[in-house]
Amino acid sequence: MYVMTIDQRGSRDRTDGVPGVLDILGRVETQRGFERTIGDEVQGVLDSPEQVTLAVRLLAAQTGWHIGIGIGPVDTPLPTSTAEGRGEAFYAARRAVEAAKAASAHLVVDPATEHSYLAESALRLMIWTFENVRSQSRRYIDHRLEHPESTQNDIAEHFDVSQQAVSRVLSPGGVELIEGACALSTFHLNQAGDHVV
Repeated sequence: MYVMTIDQRGSRDRTDGVPGVLDILGRVETQRGFERTIGDEVQGVLDSPEQVTLAVRLLAAQTGWHIGIGIGPVDTPLPTSTAEGRGEAFYAARRAVEAAKAASAHLVVDPATEHSYLAESALRLMIWTFENVRSQSRRYIDHRLEHPESTQNDIAEHFDVSQQAVSRVLSPGGVELIEGACALSTFHLNQAGDHVV
């Protein structure tokens, strides 16, 4: 099982981002949906490496979050609220989000195994790619990832901008980097989940 615990970066100096991020994470399939646990912290329980990767991608497009991913067993039956969850994946997610506050790209996967390290590296690459473009540009990339069949002209019409503006963002290959990072992350998270007892 995968438990994700995320915490808003610099929350004392920023408006509460939890309601908005909960709305965005509503697109992710979970065993227990993301909810506020305490302060500016959010937690969810997932059983799919694809959905973990999707959650991180959605968070990366927003920026501003410490992300901890814990892998391991959980006590069953799962409680209705993630705040009451118990088991190694919950403890690992707590360690991971605390470590993420001083980590590259503010993301950590726990426990540290070969596959979790490679998943972590792929996810950090994805976050880094998103964070190195402007917020409006991130919206073009996110739209292209959600609608891979869309052309640059389709995206330009959707956002009411010029096709050239979209081309400047998509042409350097950020979408392809993110797609590759997502595929690598999903593969290695799956392997990590299979090897954690």
